[in-house]
Amino acid sequence: MGDIIDVKATRIVENRTEAPGYLTEADLIEMMEKNGIGTDASIPTHISNIVERNYVTVKEGRRLVPTLLGSALVKGYCEIDPELVLPQVRSNIEKSCELISQGKADFNEVVGHVLKIFKDKF
Repeated sequence: MGDIIDVKATRIVENRTEAPGYLTEADLIEMMEKNGIGTDASIPTHISNIVERNYVTVKEGRRLVPTLLGSALVKGYCEIDPELVLPQVRSNIEKSCELISQGKADFNEVVGHVLKIFKDKF
């Protein structure tokens, strides 16, 4: 505080931000694992499903590029409730399934709870 700085030069640079690139399959797998979504056995099926359902296409470099349908679904879900497109929603369901498999949660109660959450959102 109170220091005097000798400014030698200034300049203004005009630039634009760029959107990040599309995820590769490896990026998506890493993010799914980080968020507790899927297992080693189920992750390839999840990725295959989003391709088969035409939500994304696989382009050069194994990049997953959203289709018009995929983009429209995300936009629609965001209009309803932005939380619907966050990984926590799927992660919480996966955790509940794990609790069921360990005998720590009741299947019907979990299903009822999850359905109520989605009914309330829609």
